[in-house]
This record gives sequence, structure tokens and C-alpha cells, in this order.
Amino acid sequence: MTSLLKMAAGVAALALIPAAANAQAAAAPAAVVNTGVAVVDLEGAVGNSAAYRSAMTQIETTYKAQLTALQTRQTALQTELTPLRTEIETLQKNPATPKATLDAKIAAFQLKGQNAQAELQRLAAPVARPQAYVKEQIGAKVEQALKAAMTAKKVGIVIGPEAVVAVQGGSDLTPDVVTQLNALVPSVTITPPANWQPGQTGQATAPAGR
Repeated sequence: MTSLLKMAAGVAALALIPAAANAQAAAAPAAVVNTGVAVVDLEGAVGNSAAYRSAMTQIETTYKAQLTALQTRQTALQTELTPLRTEIETLQKNPATPKATLDAKIAAFQLKGQNAQAELQRLAAPVARPQAYVKEQIGAKVEQALKAAMTAKKVGIVIGPEAVVAVQGGSDLTPDVVTQLNALVPSVTITPPANWQPGQTGQATAPAGR
């Protein structure tokens, strides 16, 4: 079921962590002179926070029927698409296949795949929305948690994991950010307000944190 939660979140394609906190480099508070460099995975920190894990468990229970329906339909669509893909691969291997025939098969397959993706997005929407709300509530505190972790570890610069070539022990600040998030956001709700739109939580909390 966890993989379905990841899928439901993925189809939403939402930016859930404030841009200032998601940058590869961040300066520590001006009053503290820190020169250390560390790696931090902010998405991973959110996903490993106690509030997020608890909320995902609640979502799995609350939206069990929707997740089951999503899994069932995903499996059915894969079953429908697999023979079409196999047919195209067979035609591609045959030099005698007319180009017009192959192009028509590919176009039909792509259209069916696009329709399948759109259907899965609709089915995932009821689950993706609370997931997005959970992430945004926690994400609103990421910048504060990151700065606190940097100050505590005397780190002046942090970089994202995609920029890392090698890391020595103790250079990963992610667990420290998780600890700070657990203190700042002990729990969150999985039920967004009726008029909530992605981005509103961060906008509402930003002034208070500055």
C-alpha cells in the first residue's frame, strides 16, 4: 500500500517545500559564524518525520477503498497495455512491417497510455490531496528546522544529495533536520480545508517565521 501512496503523491506533481528551504545552499543566521559543509535531503527529512509517517498511516486507513480501487485499475490497465507494447516490439523487429502500420500502432498505444495516466490521476486525486496537505504543513517548517540544525552542528553551507560525489560519516544533516521537524511539527491533520489549494499553508506561515 505504501507504493500506492507514493504513486498517488507522484501524480499530483506538487511543489510542497518552500523554495527557500529547498535550495542546495542555505546561509546560517548572521549572528553565528559557521564554516562547516553538510549534505541534507529535505524531501527525505519530511518523509522520515514522525508527523509524516503517522499521517501516512492514517491516510492508508482512511482511504483504503480508494487505494484498493487505484491498485486494481492500475493492474488492469497494465494488463491491457502489455500485449499492445509486445505487438509493437514484434512489428519493430520485422523489417517487412510497413511504416504506416507501425506508426498507427504506436500512436494508438501512446493515446491509450495517456488516457490510462489521466484515469489514474483522477482515481489518485482523493488520496493525493490529503498527502499534499500533510507535506505542505510539514514543509512550512522545513526552513526553520534546517536553520536550527545548521546552527546546532555549526554548519554554514548545505548541499543537496544530487550534488554529492562522496560523503564522510557525520556530514549528513538530514537526521538532525528530522529531529528538529519532530519538535516543531509533532503531528498534522490529513483533512485539508474545503477551499485549500496547494501553496496556501506556506504562504500563511511565512510571515510569522520571518
